[in-house]
Amino acid sequence: MTATVLHLKKNTSVKLTKKNPHYAIKRNAPVGIKKQTATGSATRAAAAMAVAAVENGKSLTKTLPFYLQNMDARDRALVQEIVYGTLRHRRLLSERLKDLLDHSITKRFENSRALLLCALYQIVFTRIPSHAVVASTVGACQLCKCKNMTGMVNAVLRRFLREKAEINKEGKTPEILYSTPDWLYKNLEKKYPADLEKILKNQNEHAPLWIRVESSKISVDEYITILKNKGIEYQRSDKADDALMLLTPVSTDELPLFNQGLVSVQDVSAQMAAPLLEPKTGEKILDACCAPGGKSAQLMNLCPDIQLFCADCDAERLMSAQKNFQRLKRNPKCIICDFTSDNDLTLLGNDYDKILLDAPCSGTGVIRRHPDIKWLRRAKDIDILTATQSTMLDHALALLKPNGILVYSTCSILKEENEEQVKSFLKRHSNVELLPFDDHGTMTGFKQLLPGDDGGDGFFYARFIKKS
Repeated sequence: MTATVLHLKKNTSVKLTKKNPHYAIKRNAPVGIKKQTATGSATRAAAAMAVAAVENGKSLTKTLPFYLQNMDARDRALVQEIVYGTLRHRRLLSERLKDLLDHSITKRFENSRALLLCALYQIVFTRIPSHAVVASTVGACQLCKCKNMTGMVNAVLRRFLREKAEINKEGKTPEILYSTPDWLYKNLEKKYPADLEKILKNQNEHAPLWIRVESSKISVDEYITILKNKGIEYQRSDKADDALMLLTPVSTDELPLFNQGLVSVQDVSAQMAAPLLEPKTGEKILDACCAPGGKSAQLMNLCPDIQLFCADCDAERLMSAQKNFQRLKRNPKCIICDFTSDNDLTLLGNDYDKILLDAPCSGTGVIRRHPDIKWLRRAKDIDILTATQSTMLDHALALLKPNGILVYSTCSILKEENEEQVKSFLKRHSNVELLPFDDHGTMTGFKQLLPGDDGGDGFFYARFIKKS
């Protein structure tokens, strides 16, 4: 039988035969990691499997919880740190890994490659002792079903340590240095030349924990007193009235009054969309793409006596939103509806006073929270997304009363989805015009926030009025 040989530099090699094939993650069902006594290896295996899943086109939102389910809070936190950090710096780490090998690791051996990327991240970017990283990563090979790669993994990491465990950043292009796909880098370079480095840097930062106080139930000052009594440090926002940034991140289980429905986790930028609708008692309002329900909940907090309809095409995500509404003791009408479908629009009726369209988008404004977006999104996706957004805007207009208000928002920083989408919408419809809102003392019809602005995510808002 002919063996496949994967050569390392300095005359190190390991043979891979068909008798003991590398285990690849199946696309249709993730593979679990059982609880092991060697916790260090179990956490490294879980992290690598999650990273490999992303490289197979799976999103972290759907994949990572599976690998965390058998772990305690401390191990979950470690796995999340490794996974998110590795994906933030994936391209830079991959470039360094190439230098340690004569040949790239093929897809057949992807689990071992993911293990190595995760290990390089820990050695370079964390304070975890290098010897512990190497030992636990080598031990994780068996758990990742790539035991036959143990020698190679050990040799690569030992060599990396001999070479001072450094990543030389000199001469690296910005797209490699900040681990950004070529298509996205070129787009941002063209559209944001002055802010390019700021955007790339902030996309790789850890996102802060923002919460929104249900101020119709408890005042922000009252909730701040509770935080102080619990020793939880915070910072108020001067951009969103009910927003607090927790300087001491806590889980929702530890967040005071979360289970009682008096507070929600929501980024400060996301909290700036719903108030633009200025909901009033008795108004019929539609949240056209409501899941996971944060902006719907905020609308009901701003004015509990509105008639709110919450629509979404994803039944599972809509169910999750409903659970959130139950926790908050809110009861909007929820409808499964594809807002791009002419037939489904009949499920929603019409004559809405106001509509919030938080449209499906590239998610390029929230990469710091979802670093897998960098590797899952493709340039070709943008044309599809902008077409979908255009259809949704047209449908929202059709359901709106004369003199009704439409707020369009995305968590994108791509101008094709935002400013250019607004201009195209106004060009298509002569009965629509921008409805200016106050942006820190300046009246504007639309606003673009970049990642890190005011401590929040990248977000876009536009407000329109349908002329009678």
